[in-house]
Amino acid sequence: MRSFIATPSSLAIALCLLFAADARAIAGDDVGWPQWGGPQRNFVVSGAALPQRWPSGGPRELWRRPLGAGYSGIAVQNGRLFTMLRRGGDELVLALDQASGETLWEHGYAAPAHVDQVKDFGKGPNATPLVTAGKVYTVGFTSRLICLDARTGNERWSHDLVAEFRGRIQPFGYASSPLRHEDMVIVMVGGELHGAMGFDLEDGSVLWQSDPLDFSYASPLIVDVDGEDQLVVMTPTGVVGVGLSDGRLRWEYHHENRYGTNCQGPWWGDDGLLFVSAHADAGSRTLRLTRGKDGTRVDEIHRDKELRIFHSNAVRVGEQIYGVSESRLIAHHIRSGEQAWSRSGFPGANLVYAAGKLVLIDESGKLTLAEVSPQGLDARSSRDILGKPAWTAPSLVGTRLYARDTESIVALELGPARPAAAAAP
Repeated sequence: MRSFIATPSSLAIALCLLFAADARAIAGDDVGWPQWGGPQRNFVVSGAALPQRWPSGGPRELWRRPLGAGYSGIAVQNGRLFTMLRRGGDELVLALDQASGETLWEHGYAAPAHVDQVKDFGKGPNATPLVTAGKVYTVGFTSRLICLDARTGNERWSHDLVAEFRGRIQPFGYASSPLRHEDMVIVMVGGELHGAMGFDLEDGSVLWQSDPLDFSYASPLIVDVDGEDQLVVMTPTGVVGVGLSDGRLRWEYHHENRYGTNCQGPWWGDDGLLFVSAHADAGSRTLRLTRGKDGTRVDEIHRDKELRIFHSNAVRVGEQIYGVSESRLIAHHIRSGEQAWSRSGFPGANLVYAAGKLVLIDESGKLTLAEVSPQGLDARSSRDILGKPAWTAPSLVGTRLYARDTESIVALELGPARPAAAAAP
């Protein structure tokens, strides 16, 4: 175990852009799936009554429609779906009817990629919209932050994070999903002058900013460290914590892979344990965060070089992390670092946890329903629902799943089949 006291003081990269979490729900909203990872930004759904298995034909398909290029996730609120896509040189924010998939509005704007950005794996957009306070907040491939009216799609305000604030140009496109804290939306900016920035939800004015820091393709996370709210950010070489009261750096910890990227996480629990993982040679670490008079203390509890979560998400359930390392789904005990079990056959799978079950979509578009526990995995049903690459994490509202690839979007009812209506006498 290592400790220190912190005072305030090319495919590998391409896949990172898909994943980019405030560990708490957005208070006051009708929360369906309003942001990356759902209400709690952790891909865990409470109270979803999923069946033991699906019929032989798979779950009931409610609708399917063409969509367009991009890896943006699907936010769901007040009967509407919100996502982003690219059409030629433009990016679009799209609002769809939750019941039918029909377009309610779309908001487009010119978004040519920067000359030094890599386009081999597409030009995004990559980040998931944030829907809160009657508005939609999005950040596109080239780091343009936009606030739209959720009902009409009319633009309320916008910022070009690169042009206005000299923000960092992400080589494979901006991917960090925005989050809400109190009366502001927080986004990563980077560059020599900024780190994270908080903009007023209503008018877009700057309310808060952190010390300058670099950031990777993962999303930030808000955690409570012994009574202090801190923003946890994955950088290209590690993980850092920033105080939300003043924006000052509280701590940093080295966690680097040979590509200089951290694409996923972090994961947090009420027990003060922070879990980080990356592909290649970085592996995984569990860190304990505590706060005292000398600052925030970071203790490394263990390191597992074999568990390497790359471009897919993961979930924490109790003291278990369920996530995919290469093509193996692994149950990892966060305190001991031991792997309870692993199962092959889930390449690049993203997952959602609900009531003892995992819903997984691998990168080939195969959907699987599985019973899961620290004792093992029982895959009950599977069905091909999307094309490859299906790299976008799905959204689950109740028992309805929304998923997309780079060509289409589909809505599925995962719950028990409805009984047939009785015949009229």
